[in-house]
Amino acid sequence: MILGHYAAAYLVRPHQRQSPLWLLLLCANLPEFLWLLLALQGIESPEPASLLDATFASLQVSMTYSHNLVPNLLLSLAVFLAIRIWKKDLSLALACAFLCASHVWLDYLVGFEHQLTGEHSASIGLNSYHRFPHLAILIELAFAWLCLFYYSWQSARKGQVRRELRALFVAFSLGILAWLPVASTPLRQFIGL
Repeated sequence: MILGHYAAAYLVRPHQRQSPLWLLLLCANLPEFLWLLLALQGIESPEPASLLDATFASLQVSMTYSHNLVPNLLLSLAVFLAIRIWKKDLSLALACAFLCASHVWLDYLVGFEHQLTGEHSASIGLNSYHRFPHLAILIELAFAWLCLFYYSWQSARKGQVRRELRALFVAFSLGILAWLPVASTPLRQFIGL
Protein backbone atom coordinates (compact mmCIF):
# COMPACT_ATOMS: atom_id res chain seq x y z
CA MET A 1 0.00 0.00 0.00
CA ILE A 2 1.28 3.47 -0.81
CA LEU A 3 -1.20 6.32 -0.33
CA GLY A 4 -3.73 4.10 1.40
CA HIS A 5 -1.63 4.27 4.55
CA TYR A 6 -2.45 7.96 4.82
CA ALA A 7 -6.15 7.11 4.54
CA ALA A 8 -5.83 4.98 7.68
CA ALA A 9 -5.31 8.20 9.63
CA TYR A 10 -8.90 9.10 8.78
CA LEU A 11 -10.10 6.05 10.72
CA VAL A 12 -8.52 7.52 13.84
CA ARG A 13 -9.17 11.22 13.15
CA PRO A 14 -12.82 11.31 14.33
CA HIS A 15 -11.69 9.95 17.71
CA GLN A 16 -8.67 12.27 17.94
CA ARG A 17 -10.13 15.63 16.83
CA GLN A 18 -7.89 17.56 19.24
CA SER A 19 -4.74 15.92 17.87
CA PRO A 20 -2.73 17.36 14.99
CA LEU A 21 -3.66 15.66 11.71
CA TRP A 22 -0.02 15.80 10.60
CA LEU A 23 0.94 13.57 13.55
CA LEU A 24 -1.65 10.93 12.63
CA LEU A 25 -0.54 11.01 8.98
CA LEU A 26 3.12 10.73 10.00
CA CYS A 27 2.49 7.76 12.30
CA ALA A 28 0.44 5.97 9.64
CA ASN A 29 3.39 6.12 7.25
CA LEU A 30 6.34 6.07 9.65
CA PRO A 31 7.60 2.63 8.47
CA GLU A 32 7.71 4.01 4.91
CA PHE A 33 9.76 7.03 5.99
CA LEU A 34 12.09 4.71 7.90
CA TRP A 35 12.42 2.55 4.78
CA LEU A 36 13.28 5.60 2.63
CA LEU A 37 15.94 6.65 5.13
CA LEU A 38 17.41 3.13 5.20
CA ALA A 39 17.24 2.85 1.40
CA LEU A 40 19.17 6.11 1.05
CA GLN A 41 21.80 4.63 3.38
CA GLY A 42 22.01 1.49 1.20
CA ILE A 43 20.61 -0.75 3.95
CA GLU A 44 17.22 -1.60 2.41
CA SER A 45 17.94 -0.74 -1.22
CA PRO A 46 15.37 -1.69 -3.86
CA GLU A 47 16.08 -3.47 -7.15
CA PRO A 48 15.91 -2.09 -9.77
CA ALA A 49 17.52 0.98 -8.22
CA SER A 50 15.70 3.47 -10.45
CA LEU A 51 11.99 4.09 -10.01
CA LEU A 52 11.89 4.65 -13.77
CA ASP A 53 12.74 0.97 -14.38
CA ALA A 54 10.59 -0.57 -11.63
CA THR A 55 7.16 -2.12 -11.84
CA PHE A 56 5.25 -3.59 -8.94
CA ALA A 57 5.93 -7.05 -10.34
CA SER A 58 9.67 -6.45 -10.83
CA LEU A 59 10.48 -4.51 -7.66
CA GLN A 60 12.49 -6.46 -5.10
CA VAL A 61 13.25 -4.95 -1.72
CA SER A 62 14.18 -6.37 1.63
CA MET A 63 12.57 -4.25 4.34
CA THR A 64 14.17 -6.03 7.27
CA TYR A 65 14.21 -3.14 9.73
CA SER A 66 11.34 -0.99 8.52
CA HIS A 67 8.56 -3.45 7.61
CA ASN A 68 9.14 -6.86 9.16
CA LEU A 69 6.65 -7.79 11.86
CA VAL A 70 8.81 -7.74 15.00
CA PRO A 71 10.77 -4.58 14.08
CA ASN A 72 7.44 -2.88 13.26
CA LEU A 73 6.00 -3.84 16.64
CA LEU A 74 9.11 -2.41 18.30
CA LEU A 75 8.76 0.79 16.24
CA SER A 76 5.10 1.00 17.27
CA LEU A 77 6.10 0.60 20.92
CA ALA A 78 8.68 3.38 20.51
CA VAL A 79 5.98 5.59 18.93
CA PHE A 80 3.64 4.84 21.84
CA LEU A 81 6.29 5.74 24.42
CA ALA A 82 7.41 8.89 22.58
CA ILE A 83 3.87 10.24 22.15
CA ARG A 84 2.93 9.28 25.72
CA ILE A 85 5.93 11.17 27.10
CA TRP A 86 5.62 14.13 24.70
CA LYS A 87 1.85 14.70 24.73
CA LYS A 88 0.99 12.90 28.00
CA ASP A 89 -2.14 11.57 26.29
CA LEU A 90 -2.74 7.82 26.55
CA SER A 91 -5.45 7.66 23.88
CA LEU A 92 -3.32 9.61 21.39
CA ALA A 93 -0.29 7.41 22.12
CA LEU A 94 -2.40 4.29 21.53
CA ALA A 95 -3.86 5.75 18.32
CA CYS A 96 -0.41 6.64 16.96
CA ALA A 97 1.00 3.22 17.86
CA PHE A 98 -2.02 1.58 16.19
CA LEU A 99 -1.45 3.60 13.00
CA CYS A 100 2.25 2.69 12.94
CA ALA A 101 1.50 -1.02 13.44
CA SER A 102 -1.36 -0.96 10.92
CA HIS A 103 1.12 0.04 8.21
CA VAL A 104 2.66 -3.42 8.03
CA TRP A 105 -0.64 -5.24 8.56
CA LEU A 106 -2.10 -3.35 5.60
CA ASP A 107 0.97 -4.24 3.54
CA TYR A 108 0.22 -7.91 4.18
CA LEU A 109 -3.02 -7.41 2.24
CA VAL A 110 -1.89 -4.88 -0.36
CA GLY A 111 1.82 -4.77 -0.95
CA PHE A 112 4.88 -6.93 -0.75
CA GLU A 113 5.36 -9.85 1.58
CA HIS A 114 7.41 -9.16 4.68
CA GLN A 115 9.24 -11.44 7.05
CA LEU A 116 8.52 -12.03 10.73
CA THR A 117 11.86 -11.02 12.18
CA GLY A 118 14.69 -10.88 9.68
CA GLU A 119 15.67 -11.48 6.10
CA HIS A 120 15.75 -15.27 6.41
CA SER A 121 12.68 -15.75 8.62
CA ALA A 122 9.26 -16.85 7.42
CA SER A 123 7.49 -14.53 4.98
CA ILE A 124 3.89 -13.51 5.50
CA GLY A 125 1.42 -11.57 3.41
CA LEU A 126 -0.45 -11.97 0.14
CA ASN A 127 2.41 -10.46 -1.87
CA SER A 128 -0.30 -8.83 -3.96
CA TYR A 129 2.03 -6.37 -5.71
CA HIS A 130 3.83 -9.31 -7.32
CA ARG A 131 0.87 -11.67 -7.78
CA PHE A 132 -1.96 -9.31 -8.84
CA PRO A 133 -0.68 -5.72 -8.90
CA HIS A 134 -3.61 -4.10 -10.72
CA LEU A 135 -6.17 -5.64 -8.41
CA ALA A 136 -4.01 -4.69 -5.41
CA ILE A 137 -4.19 -1.05 -6.46
CA LEU A 138 -7.97 -1.25 -6.74
CA ILE A 139 -8.17 -2.87 -3.28
CA GLU A 140 -6.06 0.00 -1.92
CA LEU A 141 -8.48 2.47 -3.50
CA ALA A 142 -11.45 0.67 -1.91
CA PHE A 143 -9.69 0.78 1.46
CA ALA A 144 -9.05 4.52 1.12
CA TRP A 145 -12.69 5.14 0.23
CA LEU A 146 -13.85 3.07 3.22
CA CYS A 147 -11.64 5.13 5.52
CA LEU A 148 -13.00 8.37 4.09
CA PHE A 149 -16.61 7.14 4.28
CA TYR A 150 -16.03 6.24 7.94
CA TYR A 151 -14.53 9.68 8.57
CA SER A 152 -17.53 11.30 6.87
CA TRP A 153 -20.02 9.18 8.78
CA GLN A 154 -18.39 9.85 12.15
CA SER A 155 -18.20 13.57 11.40
CA ALA A 156 -21.88 13.68 10.41
CA ARG A 157 -22.84 11.86 13.63
CA LYS A 158 -21.15 14.66 15.57
CA GLY A 159 -22.88 17.32 13.49
CA GLN A 160 -19.69 18.37 11.71
CA VAL A 161 -19.70 19.19 8.01
CA ARG A 162 -16.44 18.17 6.35
CA ARG A 163 -16.03 20.48 3.38
CA GLU A 164 -12.73 18.86 2.45
CA LEU A 165 -14.26 15.42 1.80
CA ARG A 166 -14.74 15.85 -1.93
CA ALA A 167 -11.14 17.00 -2.31
CA LEU A 168 -9.93 14.08 -0.18
CA PHE A 169 -11.82 11.54 -2.31
CA VAL A 170 -10.43 13.07 -5.50
CA ALA A 171 -6.86 13.30 -4.15
CA PHE A 172 -6.80 9.71 -2.90
CA SER A 173 -8.49 8.37 -6.05
CA LEU A 174 -6.13 10.13 -8.45
CA GLY A 175 -3.06 9.41 -6.32
CA ILE A 176 -3.80 5.70 -6.05
CA LEU A 177 -5.07 5.17 -9.59
CA ALA A 178 -1.96 6.90 -10.97
CA TRP A 179 -0.06 3.72 -10.05
CA LEU A 180 -2.17 1.50 -12.34
CA PRO A 181 -0.12 2.07 -15.52
CA VAL A 182 3.23 1.39 -13.82
CA ALA A 183 1.99 -1.70 -12.03
CA SER A 184 3.28 -3.77 -14.94
CA THR A 185 5.00 -1.29 -17.30
CA PRO A 186 8.10 0.70 -16.28
CA LEU A 187 7.62 4.47 -16.07
CA ARG A 188 10.56 4.89 -18.47
CA GLN A 189 8.41 3.42 -21.29
CA PHE A 190 5.59 5.88 -20.60
CA ILE A 191 7.78 8.96 -20.71
CA GLY A 192 9.90 7.74 -23.64
CA LEU A 193 13.36 7.70 -22.05
